[in-house]
Amino acid sequence: ASVTMVVGMAVIVYAGLKILSSLTRIVSVDQSQHVKRELVEPNNGDEQVFLPMIPGVTLPMSHIGYYLLALSVCGLFHEAGHAMASFAEGVPIQSSGMFVMYLYPGAFVNIPDQQLQALAPFRQLKIICAGVWHNLVLYLFASLSLAGGLKLLLILIGWQSLEGQGGVSVVDIRTNSPLATHLPPATLIYQLDDTPLTHNIEDWNTFLFKEDGRHTLEQGFCVSKTHENYGDKCCDIDDTNPFGRSPNTTISCFRSIETALDKQCLSTLPILASKDIPRCKEASDCHGQEMSCVIPYTPSAAGQVVRIYAQIPSWVESEETDRRRIFIFEGELVDIWESVKVSILSPQFWILPVSLPHILELILRYISSFTIALALLNILPAFKLDGEFALEQLLIFFMQPTDASLVTTTRTYRATKQVQDSIVKITSIVVGFVIVGSLVMGLLSVV
Repeated sequence: ASVTMVVGMAVIVYAGLKILSSLTRIVSVDQSQHVKRELVEPNNGDEQVFLPMIPGVTLPMSHIGYYLLALSVCGLFHEAGHAMASFAEGVPIQSSGMFVMYLYPGAFVNIPDQQLQALAPFRQLKIICAGVWHNLVLYLFASLSLAGGLKLLLILIGWQSLEGQGGVSVVDIRTNSPLATHLPPATLIYQLDDTPLTHNIEDWNTFLFKEDGRHTLEQGFCVSKTHENYGDKCCDIDDTNPFGRSPNTTISCFRSIETALDKQCLSTLPILASKDIPRCKEASDCHGQEMSCVIPYTPSAAGQVVRIYAQIPSWVESEETDRRRIFIFEGELVDIWESVKVSILSPQFWILPVSLPHILELILRYISSFTIALALLNILPAFKLDGEFALEQLLIFFMQPTDASLVTTTRTYRATKQVQDSIVKITSIVVGFVIVGSLVMGLLSVV
């Protein structure tokens, strides 16, 4: 208890200093928006120890169910610790239950004060600190599950890990995405353009998160010079018209791989979606004088063209026997990342819910964050927290002599009470500052 309390106090003091440092820098520097953004947004994760989770602000509203479930589990686990320790020490529980205050779910265990105070200090500490201990055990369980235990369990009951073979499995797609009708859940995406997803999600993120939002092919496509030319309106590209000014949506702008000056509008799918078209790095790689080497001309970040190589799951009905497809996406690279949710675990049978691994992982991550925060905050010697009562028993345990008389005991109690009150007041002020400061910094980060 004493070690955990010291760790908790060290963390809360460190958090307070970080917030104070950040607020001081914001107040002292020039008030321009550029400076504020530099100080608050990019370094927000580094500046704060406790990151506030505010639904709709710092927390996606789509996560609200996981958020509330994780809070309920952590609260129940904490109070169950008090209840079990109380039962083990022979102290009956007056009442217990759950409550919902606004949107916050919680639990409580009512232990009679007289019977609790009749116990020796060490036995009281067992009951007082049991909730924090259970939160630490829950944190260990969640951490081990996220480190590999959850994946191992899912593999045993029917999921397949894509690590080693490459690719990512589609978990969900936004309904308003143009890819929603083409990539059903459990589809394996194994390549983007000429980039195999050998390292799974790492390669997926690397490809879609370009600093300038653009991706250039190193290899072109061999096309016939007599291929039907649709003029050059689709090549009149700027940020306002990322796909050119042609009303024909079946064509795209292509340029010679050797020069950007030679541009023409060609049919998109026969070139980019073909599995048999020859590839080239220069014009001489294309055999025949009537062939040229072209690549998509995509100067605008909002008009990128990406070939998505995918394998449709076997249980999805299809008129084609070949399950491997090539889909063409036109738009911003980050749109793919935002609209397509992927995982390294893929179900081997249609009956397995595709989103289950993602849901369980998300819940465990919230539980991990909440339970360690609950443990560190609750053990602090602040007003109405477990740490306030734990501190009292620790002071009595260490300061009261073993052969104490009634007079000595009374003096010891008064001395410990003064020390306790001082520590509780100071800690409560620091905790209040950290909570308010974290909320302020969290709100500033999204302004």
